[in-house]
Amino acid sequence: MLKTGKQFPDPPAHLHLIGLKGVAMTALAEILQGQGYVISGSDTSEVFTTDSVLKRLNIHCANGFEAGNIGPRVAAVIYSTAYADDHIERRAVQVRGISEWSYPEVVGFLLAMYAHSIAVAGSHGKTTTTAMLARMLEEGGLDPTAIVGSTVMDWGGNARLGSSPWFVLEADEYQNKFQYYAPRHLIITNVDYDHPDYFPDIKSYQTVFLDFAAKIPTDGTLIAWGEEPLRLKLQSVCRGKFLTYGTAKNNDWRLTDVVLAENTSFKVIHNGNPYGEFNIPTTGFHYALNALGAIAMADAAGVNLEAIARALINFRGTARRLEYRGEFNKAIIIDDYAHHPTEITATIAALRARYPQRRLWCVFQAHTFSRTAAFLKNFAAALNHADQIILPPIYSSAREKGGEVDNNIIAEAVNQLTASRARPVRTLEEAADILRGVLKEGDVVVTMGAGDIWRLAEMIMS
Repeated sequence: MLKTGKQFPDPPAHLHLIGLKGVAMTALAEILQGQGYVISGSDTSEVFTTDSVLKRLNIHCANGFEAGNIGPRVAAVIYSTAYADDHIERRAVQVRGISEWSYPEVVGFLLAMYAHSIAVAGSHGKTTTTAMLARMLEEGGLDPTAIVGSTVMDWGGNARLGSSPWFVLEADEYQNKFQYYAPRHLIITNVDYDHPDYFPDIKSYQTVFLDFAAKIPTDGTLIAWGEEPLRLKLQSVCRGKFLTYGTAKNNDWRLTDVVLAENTSFKVIHNGNPYGEFNIPTTGFHYALNALGAIAMADAAGVNLEAIARALINFRGTARRLEYRGEFNKAIIIDDYAHHPTEITATIAALRARYPQRRLWCVFQAHTFSRTAAFLKNFAAALNHADQIILPPIYSSAREKGGEVDNNIIAEAVNQLTASRARPVRTLEEAADILRGVLKEGDVVVTMGAGDIWRLAEMIMS
């Protein structure tokens, strides 16, 4: 199937995925299984949102890493880039002479197999934009294959295996995975400095996006947010068709008349002419902007207006993006993946529009020590828009062992801006206990972060 300097086995070969529970790895596993491969994997025993997807697919995931997880029938191994070559299972693979591939390498090979490949990149909004675009292509009858960075509610998973030449990929910039991807078309939602553990400064971060844009072929299309400060540089390196979207009048695709209530409604102007009116069954200006980027690409792909509108009005969202989780004492509990100051600001603004005049509790689990330290003041300013803030310990993931900041320092930074409203806690269980004692009818709780903070909703309600 996949051709490069080393031979990737053809189906029905047995593939083992190290770090299988990661959302991207689970999506890849689903597509490879659909192509006829036998899939197994391993990960930590921690509960992940992808556990239910793996159960539905009947894919076994070993709890914990050990050399014995690499069974005798394994023909090749795919590993998450979170695990270096000294990882216990990767060492076992090397000793046995089994071919191994990183996640972005395999996805890059897959991408090259599709004549109409589309990547969606950006610091914020790429998951929702990818899901919306894939749904538009699906509604338009293009039967795409897709990998999305979160569960798409309409699919019950974060992957879709189609039978057409269309492939939609959510492309992550971390560790410069872009270097493995060469899509024909590209959406760039924004370029807002992130991942300071890998990118030492803003310039190095911007460079990978510019290099990515330069890969678009002359018969390809790059669609970028028109208010992006890097827009002119992106346009200068793009060899294909370059289009912009946003609110300013000089954009090729313009967003107007946005109304935020229980739903989000808006109008679109294309090249100065009215294009259509749309509704999304969730609240948030950023949802309208993400939808506009997807609309522009779907139109370029030949999807008609009716199919685009149908995909949006029926869009049930993605997991952990302003996801309604339930209620406790008639207080509403929402979960969101926001883990960057810009994302926190957008999420809180959307909740304020959806639930005006209500007391808003924010339980924020910072993700990685390096990001927290780099953006500490920005985090404090963003969190300050909530009424009450609870701060569990920082979630380090597999990337880091520790750092110089902690949740106490975040609380101090928030409380320096206003009256003492931020409270650090030692565990998620402690946060749940506090909330169960104070929540009342009319309150709104949002759990935010890229770690396991999503578990808190169940803890509160149980």
